Amino acid sequence: MRKIEMLTVATTAILIAMAACKSTPTTPTVPKTPTAQSITVTSSSDMLYIGISEIFTATVTMSDGTSKPLTGGVWSTDTPNVASVESSTGKVTIVGSGMANIIVDYQGREGVKLIRGLPNYQGSWSGSYVTVSCSDSGDPGLSCSSFHPPTGNVFLTKLDLVQDQDRVTGNFTNNPSGPFPRYADAIGQIQTDGKLLLTGTIPDGIISIQVSWTMGSTIPGQITGSLIEIYSETGTSVYVRFTGNIQDLNRAGNAGLGISVPRVSNPTLKSQIRVRTGQGAFK
Repeated sequence: MRKIEMLTVATTAILIAMAACKSTPTTPTVPKTPTAQSITVTSSSDMLYIGISEIFTATVTMSDGTSKPLTGGVWSTDTPNVASVESSTGKVTIVGSGMANIIVDYQGREGVKLIRGLPNYQGSWSGSYVTVSCSDSGDPGLSCSSFHPPTGNVFLTKLDLVQDQDRVTGNFTNNPSGPFPRYADAIGQIQTDGKLLLTGTIPDGIISIQVSWTMGSTIPGQITGSLIEIYSETGTSVYVRFTGNIQDLNRAGNAGLGISVPRVSNPTLKSQIRVRTGQGAFK
């Protein structure tokens, strides 16, 4: 009898163990799909010229530590008056001056790149400007009345400029085809609003002529703006100040960028317009 009871107990234990094994099968482990952790946006430069288009790219770093080119993100900008963006391709077109964030959204993560749109002032420019006002220090030897007439004159001008992001260097020639062309080296900085402040000084014996340009280029290949010419006598407070408006200034081409115009001696102010008499007056 006891053997039968022990056999029954052993059999029952085996059946219970088998049932337990059958009710709790092992579930296979499914690997997690990597998710986006960070996104880096790339372009050819942080400063891009008005009128150009470029397809921005991005690299996404995943949760498993791997990186890959981003595809399928949604692109946008926070400043559409500076840069327009095609949402599906990342094609960015610069339409104005200023700062803009280019943004791409992917799997709930954002990649952002700050860029600056600015005009392209490099190249060879030619056109004209007209004098609109004149003021002076009151000295009869160098005054507005010494110029005939002091305003309303139209002068041709030529600029050869090289641009490195927001810095511009080069030279300009006022009255390039006239009997007294005047040359000067120039340097300038593009401001946040896109305007170029360009300055240069023309030596002229005891007289120097400082020229300051304020230029804008909202349409590629065209420059508008104004300039100031200050004729001053070394060591004195004598001066004549002309202001002028650019009538037309168009890019003639990009050939020869960085090559200065041929250098000749600037004619003196005496030989250009008048001769000083012994009494200090001009005629």
